[in-house]
Amino acid sequence: MDHLQRSRLNLLTSHMLDRGALLRLDPEMIAEQAADQRARFIGIHGMRIAVDSRDPARPAWLTAEEAANRFGDCEPRVYLGQEDQTPYFALLLDHHLPEPGGGFSGLRSLAEQVSNSQATLLSYAQAMATWHHRYRFCGRCGCATHLDQGGHIRQCSQVQCGTTHYPRTDPAIIVLVQREDHALFGRKPEWPPNRYSTIAGFVEPGESAEQAVVREVEEETGIDVTAVRYHSSQPWPFPGSLMLGYHAQAGSERISLNDQELEDAIWLSREALASRIEQGLFVPPPSISISYRLIEDWFDDEAPFTLHTVCEKNVNDFF
Repeated sequence: MDHLQRSRLNLLTSHMLDRGALLRLDPEMIAEQAADQRARFIGIHGMRIAVDSRDPARPAWLTAEEAANRFGDCEPRVYLGQEDQTPYFALLLDHHLPEPGGGFSGLRSLAEQVSNSQATLLSYAQAMATWHHRYRFCGRCGCATHLDQGGHIRQCSQVQCGTTHYPRTDPAIIVLVQREDHALFGRKPEWPPNRYSTIAGFVEPGESAEQAVVREVEEETGIDVTAVRYHSSQPWPFPGSLMLGYHAQAGSERISLNDQELEDAIWLSREALASRIEQGLFVPPPSISISYRLIEDWFDDEAPFTLHTVCEKNVNDFF
């Protein structure tokens, strides 16, 4: 399986959307798309997504009329693209709507209720809305900015400055470290009880993603990494990262929690991992995350049963 195929298996990475990069340059075409009866609008307020009033567990895919009735306006908006001849827009409700009460939910829960294609749209909409909220003012001169090109740039309103701001994505690495038949797992103190995951951290200026793998693993666990192999990537809009997934080989075994970012780190074999999950002592990362995929691919490679089977067997114990 090549990297493109492997990445497509990650949630939030559907390839079905035509983002219409050239169409963004034509305001009249954008307006025409928004007026199309097939157009659907995704309401975003903060880090929360508008949900269906009849089924709050699912997102609301609003027509222009429904959006106007519910929120009073269909501006400002971001053109996301087309899928199956349906134009999609994100509504930036932070700009004119007070703090909402009900009617909104988080992406993590909604993504598990919809298809990968729909989850990708929700992720894209949330990431763009978060960027717009953070760049309402120019980082160069401090003046207000306004959106342009279908919401894919923000332009400084100060003529003498005129800086163009583009959507920002922060690269981060996430890695499953292996030593013989064991894998390394870490736990942060703010996570739910017994939640463990893989090692992750942001790529710093002046280093490659592979160097970041080596540095982050050593900083957080004291483990030396001797080899790194790319797995796949996943956009992660919490609030705006691109997760670069890796498998790595460890050259040492002794764990030392150097920077205190983790409260615990452990080596587990596949058998020990399955046993801990069955006992409720190991809660895997959410299934929508690339972290789960990294663990799953390692576990399923040699175990007599799949990680999914182990988790489903005890799903009521830890979800």
